[in-house]
Amino acid sequence: MRRKLTAIGVGVALLMTVFYACKKDTKSPDSKLDKVSKIVAEKCLSGASSLATQSTTPYNVYLYKITDNGDGTYTWEWRVRNLNPGNGTGGTVQDLSHWDISLGDCVTIADVVSGATSTDGVTWNPFTPKFEVDKSQSCFTDKILKFDLGTTGTDISYYRLTINKNVSHTAVTGIYKSGANTGCGSLETCGFGCE
Repeated sequence: MRRKLTAIGVGVALLMTVFYACKKDTKSPDSKLDKVSKIVAEKCLSGASSLATQSTTPYNVYLYKITDNGDGTYTWEWRVRNLNPGNGTGGTVQDLSHWDISLGDCVTIADVVSGATSTDGVTWNPFTPKFEVDKSQSCFTDKILKFDLGTTGTDISYYRLTINKNVSHTAVTGIYKSGANTGCGSLETCGFGCE
């Protein structure tokens, strides 16, 4: 009986930690809560039955949190980090110039209320999101939404979109663009699903 209660207590504590990690916006990129929230947010890449690792790209791109703003809008925040910065040779990756994300099947640009980027997660620079061809790269020639902020070294860069729909999250296509050595390529990350 005592073992059952202990196991139940550990299970409840783990669930509370996962729930808290999804809600908590920690400033330290290496904290335990940040690592747990990355794993929980990225589970859409491998389905609900297992927890995924990071997105398939030279950059660590992940959906960090989704916030219900209480007014019918929802803010989605992604974070990107270069885990092996360098000149793009010998296994290193050049700083990200910018990245693009698909809106998925159920969200249109008319549903996107606003966008913002940040280099520190505190001071946000708003931009007007556009859904158009990104002519600065040749890896994807369809319309896509561009986040025009890159990375510096191993520092995290922050990206937000606020939409007027409450949708689930699912795996979507993204495109990364960097320097001549690393170039551009596709990635898969958590993005807008359907209601």
